[in-house]
Amino acid sequence: MIDLPPSTLDDVLADLRAWTAIDCGTRNKAGVDAVGALAAARARSMGFDVVRHAMPEFGDCYTAVARGSGQGRLMLMGHLDTVYETGVCATHPWREEAGRIYAPGIADMKGGLLTGLYAMRAFAADRSRFESITFFFNSEEEYGSPASRPLSAERAAGVDAALVYEPARASGDIVSARKASGDFTLAVKGFSTHAGVAPEKGVNATVELAHRIVDIASLNGLRPGVTVTPSVVRGGTAVNVVPDSASIGIDCRATDLEGVRAVEAALKAITARTTIPGAVNTLSGGFSFPPMVKTPAVALMAELARDAAQELGFSINDVATGGASDASALSQIVPTIDGMGPVGGNAHNAETEYVERASLLQRIAMSVVLFGKLLAPATLARLRAARPRA
Repeated sequence: MIDLPPSTLDDVLADLRAWTAIDCGTRNKAGVDAVGALAAARARSMGFDVVRHAMPEFGDCYTAVARGSGQGRLMLMGHLDTVYETGVCATHPWREEAGRIYAPGIADMKGGLLTGLYAMRAFAADRSRFESITFFFNSEEEYGSPASRPLSAERAAGVDAALVYEPARASGDIVSARKASGDFTLAVKGFSTHAGVAPEKGVNATVELAHRIVDIASLNGLRPGVTVTPSVVRGGTAVNVVPDSASIGIDCRATDLEGVRAVEAALKAITARTTIPGAVNTLSGGFSFPPMVKTPAVALMAELARDAAQELGFSINDVATGGASDASALSQIVPTIDGMGPVGGNAHNAETEYVERASLLQRIAMSVVLFGKLLAPATLARLRAARPRA
């Protein structure tokens, strides 16, 4: 373990207990703002410059920056919001059992925010080793970061490498690739009539939708790594009425842009197809997160993270996952790795979401060692040469 201040674990646990006691679902602006204010205060206490970005609809975002006299610019990122409804923190208070700490949002991702922040403090003790380290806290990742994405992109411009502090996998592995994520809706407009008196005069939107659902499900495996999942179905008003409207929600995932384009084209073709005369189909939605691809630069970062862990006496690997995160968008601008937070699991389940207590200091130390490796002159040269081009 590297030399961290003796009180680090106690300080992290105190912050973590306070932050996870606040209800901060994405639509709870007051709650997200309360957690953001705590994060900003902690960053200022560590000697970082902090800017608040007021957001009218969602919680406010923050940028914390440590400025140095050396070379190299790093960006850290994490989100302040959770998926939980107001009141969950009271019904699911902090508890510790068998080396695990349970609390809503502790893995996704209060533990990660504090891991990155305390690692930043430890590394910034010597400001001759970097030009800048920026930590961007956004407020609506669980909704796809619709308002904060321009802010994160602006902060990523000119950065050499980015690290996102979503939780590590339960194995301790980090994330080097993520699938693109899309959310579509296919809606059918028909014509309603009495189901007993004149069913032949109706245009049954539900039956039309049933044919299209079969078509949609057949898109799984359209290209390697593509999944297409028909999910939420809505339609009809009463049992004795021929339904004049119906819709299906569609979750789409793809490992690369070729897969994204193939899915989009296939869904448009399915929408243009009708089985029930008079039915009109409409497609809406799209891919909100692009694919995070394991490029040579990302592979280099993952290798350095594995080396950092090994130097500290443990092992990690890097993996691909089907889930999306802010790393997906950042990776289009700057080489990015994810899963840098503490080891945890069961995110989005208030009863069982946890982090491994021992992993908190471990992941802080790993980040500190990795920062140094990423900012080495030879590594900076390789990262800059491989920077994504717009």
